[in-house]
Amino acid sequence: MDVVARLLGSLPDAFPRWAPLSQDQYLEVRTLLSGYLLSSQGDRMLMGHSVEGRFPFLDANLVELANALPPAFKLRGLDEKHVLKRAAAGLVPDEVLRRPKQPYRAPDALSFVGPDAPEWVAEVVGTSAVSDAGVFDPRAVQRLWRKCLATGGGAQFSNADNMALVGVLSTGILHARLVRDAPERSPDLHYKTYVDRVSVPGSGPHRNPALPGRSVI
Repeated sequence: MDVVARLLGSLPDAFPRWAPLSQDQYLEVRTLLSGYLLSSQGDRMLMGHSVEGRFPFLDANLVELANALPPAFKLRGLDEKHVLKRAAAGLVPDEVLRRPKQPYRAPDALSFVGPDAPEWVAEVVGTSAVSDAGVFDPRAVQRLWRKCLATGGGAQFSNADNMALVGVLSTGILHARLVRDAPERSPDLHYKTYVDRVSVPGSGPHRNPALPGRSVI
């Protein structure tokens, strides 16, 4: 079955009667939250560094309360998290409550533009390197790179330009390290494991038929 058809077939019966914002939030939770944000950007990243994360806004009681709120309490014009900001007033600095929403990402594309940019960036986005990787259109990459250079100087890039530049750089680095300059293959290793007779108090050894002349406990 087509993945879209499977998703549509699994929607709650009341879904068509929900407000558009509620429908959008439900679909985003189903398709983006657990499968990507919490797995790739949450648990995998955290546990890869021996950190066990906690996500207080995913508390079951809090989620149930938020789901019960009318859409106007969640989004008022372009003011997102309206009720949360009102509840946090006096507890969180005003500059935090008023600042524009900024998606989290690391590293940000702005880090690769300007006088402090690493020297390898220009090489990776160069026409030769992009053509060699064969993933992106070199002309499109050059237009993006010129746009980013012109936007530099502290001005933030658009979300699309951010993701595009980081995608090009990540792909270029992977191609250079693993394809163009692929490390030499290690020689095949052949392991032979022998288990010798071991004396354990209170237990006698028995013979392993797979290893003639050897015994295991």
